[in-house]
Amino acid sequence: MEKTIIKELGEYIPGKFNTITINKLKEFVVIPYFIDWYKSAESNKIFPLFIQELSDLNPTYFSIPQILTRNPFFDHTKIKYFAAYRSGIPAGRVMAFTDYNYNKQHNNTYGWFGLFESIEDENTAEQLIDNAIDYLKKNDCNIILGPAKFNASGEIGCLVDGFGFKPYFMEPYNASYYKHFFEKYGFIKENDWYSIKTDIAIASRYIERIERLNQKTNGTKRDISSANGYIIRNVDFKNLKNEIHIIRDLYNGVWNHGNHPQQSILTEKEFDILAAGIKAVALEELLFIVEKNKLPVGVSVTLPNINELIDAYDKSNASFPSRNFFSFRDLKRDITIFSRMQKKLKEKNFNSARILILGVKENARKTGIDTKLYYETFKTATRLGFKKGSGSQLADVNKDILNPMLKIGKVAMTWRVFRLNL
Repeated sequence: MEKTIIKELGEYIPGKFNTITINKLKEFVVIPYFIDWYKSAESNKIFPLFIQELSDLNPTYFSIPQILTRNPFFDHTKIKYFAAYRSGIPAGRVMAFTDYNYNKQHNNTYGWFGLFESIEDENTAEQLIDNAIDYLKKNDCNIILGPAKFNASGEIGCLVDGFGFKPYFMEPYNASYYKHFFEKYGFIKENDWYSIKTDIAIASRYIERIERLNQKTNGTKRDISSANGYIIRNVDFKNLKNEIHIIRDLYNGVWNHGNHPQQSILTEKEFDILAAGIKAVALEELLFIVEKNKLPVGVSVTLPNINELIDAYDKSNASFPSRNFFSFRDLKRDITIFSRMQKKLKEKNFNSARILILGVKENARKTGIDTKLYYETFKTATRLGFKKGSGSQLADVNKDILNPMLKIGKVAMTWRVFRLNL
């Protein structure tokens, strides 16, 4: 029987220690290409842009302006990357990390694992998890959560249902047997996250229903309009710095209370990076801020599904990526996809969109303004020609958003966060 070898790809401790290089990160990033399940008919895997993935995972201060950035998440996070090899061929990977800010906010010593990949071999999977757990034990963690990249503000959970659907932009997708690996190891369910898929037919019926309701309430006390202090406006790209500040305050305030598990307050630097990424792929018409008496109370961010372009490019240009950062072929892939994205954004010519952020402050919920925000989001997407949409990732405990979303769509994909008590 072939022996599995676990290779440490480097560790980063904020302000103290670093053995991670960009080439080691690229070695980590390309490992999913070696997982045979992703080549099967069952798989709908869409691989991310290399530069985006490297920027997300980069704790080092090596950067290339407007191309490769450092993730400020690592200002408060200790991390270690592992890879598995069999006969010199990649067989899996995992990262293990401790987020100091998350632990302080949630008043416990949590450890995390994420971006787990493995060939269909229990021994390989167990060795990878063992290494991640051992690392977290050494850092005095008593509860392990995962998989995640890096919490609920990123890509959260292991896909356990919905493998027949193609993932939208920034939706996790993994092999179907990973759930078995985690449960066999002793992990239990912490909570689930859902995607709600909709299409033009369902959205149109929803829009028509809301329009009939608006006609009935027009001019009454139930009328949610500028007359009673509410307005819904687009984000102003010309005043983006101030708009980002508004959205960050809303996001941190709304999403870090109540029914939003695994959430963590984003620092100013973290949100600036997130906002820059959103701006690069966004249409201004699909970014909304809700105000009441000129005070922000809600936000909606819907993005074109960039995975459409990645999927189309990779199907017509099938190739294996290089494990080295400087690869002309890999760079060409990213640049070509990005150029096509810019063209499509100008043409406003996408088929599908992902609702990334959608919510209002608690005191504005069930007033009607939340319904009107959903209405404006779907009406605008329909007007721009979008045919399909995904609202994700939505926590199973978040009934305030699940209930209205289930009126316009159905659960398509389910991701599970697992927990292991040490």
